[in-house]
Formats: sequence, C-alpha cells, structure tokens
Amino acid sequence: MKRYAIPLLLALGLASGSALAHGEAPQAAHGGLVQEAQELWLELVVKDADVTVYVLDEMRKPVPASQISGTATVLVGGKSYKVDLSPAGTNSVQGKLPVAATSQVVATVSLKVGGRTASARFTKKA
Repeated sequence: MKRYAIPLLLALGLASGSALAHGEAPQAAHGGLVQEAQELWLELVVKDADVTVYVLDEMRKPVPASQISGTATVLVGGKSYKVDLSPAGTNSVQGKLPVAATSQVVATVSLKVGGRTASARFTKKA
C-alpha cells in the first residue's frame, strides 16, 4: 500500500497545479475585460481611443512588456479598426484607435508573448 502512496500524492499535486493555472479568471485589476488565452490571462481596457492589454502568465504573475507584441481588432460603430500594440507599461501593450470607442466593446486581440502566440475575443454589451 505504501508504494502507491507517493505516486498518488505526486499525481494529485500535479493535478491541483494545472487546475490553478486554468481556474477562475482573475479580477480585472484595471477595470477591463478578462479572458484566458493559451495559458495566459489577458485584460483588455478600451477607454476613449486608447487600447491597452495587460498580460499575466498561468500563475497570474505579470509578463514583462518587452516580451509582448501584437494587434487588436476593435469594432467601433460598425467599423473594424486594426491597432498595433507596443510595450507601454510593466506588463502591458498599448495602441490608439483613430476614433473614440463607445461603451460597447467587441475586440479580438492577437499577441506574441515570449515566442508563443495567444489570442482572445472580448465582448462587452452597452
């Protein structure tokens, strides 16, 4: 019986670690929308013409902005705008829309984060 105890404990420990990585979404620290994207957490904040994406790893630790690049496609007033995102803070990338956004947000974010790709779709009804 004892020889099964260690493998069982090891298996339970690994299972709980992966559950933590994909568990409930973290709180939106910047008032945005949060989505999981390929084992990362993305928070999209669209305010006026500013588009900002904050990135946390699977352990909910900030990913350095120097490792992040990408684009956001944002729908404003029925028209789609592609925004290039560049490092703007410790763990965020930012870009500007040519027009101010409304309270309804529909966006797709595509990022390269440390050599891997991540994408997510965000929707907020007015």
